[in-house]
Amino acid sequence: MMRLLLEFVRNDEGATAIEYSLIAAMLVTALLASWPSFYNGFMTTWVKAGETLSTIK
Repeated sequence: MMRLLLEFVRNDEGATAIEYSLIAAMLVTALLASWPSFYNGFMTTWVKAGETLSTIK
């Protein structure tokens, strides 16, 4: 039984997948937190571009 426990503790297979999942979760959290300010600036730019294009005849 002790041998199985030691093998389990030493086994690092799958650790990379967990690490990548944690990194992805942190990135998603950062993107969601910054979304409102990004969206407002993005939409303002496109509205200004649309208004400029609509005045050109």
